[in-house]
Amino acid sequence: MVIERSPASLHGGLSPTKQTQSALARDLDARAMIAMDEAREMSPGDERTEAIHKAIVLRNAFEIHELLCGKRGAPAT
Repeated sequence: MVIERSPASLHGGLSPTKQTQSALARDLDARAMIAMDEAREMSPGDERTEAIHKAIVLRNAFEIHELLCGKRGAPAT
C-alpha cells in the first residue's frame, strides 16, 4: 500500500489541500502516516501485520471523512 504525500507549499508548510482539512482529518492523516512508517520498520510477523492493518484502518477513516465532508480536491455540490 502506498500512502501519497503532497508536497509542501510556502504557506505554513501545508499544501492547499491540507489548509482546508479539518483538525480531525489532519489528525487521522498524520496518525495513518506515522503508523505506516512504524509498521514498515518492524520485522516481518504478526505484530507487523497488525500494525499495517491499523495504518490502513486509519487511512480509510481519513478518506471516508474527506469524502463525507466534501473536501477531497473539489468542493461539494
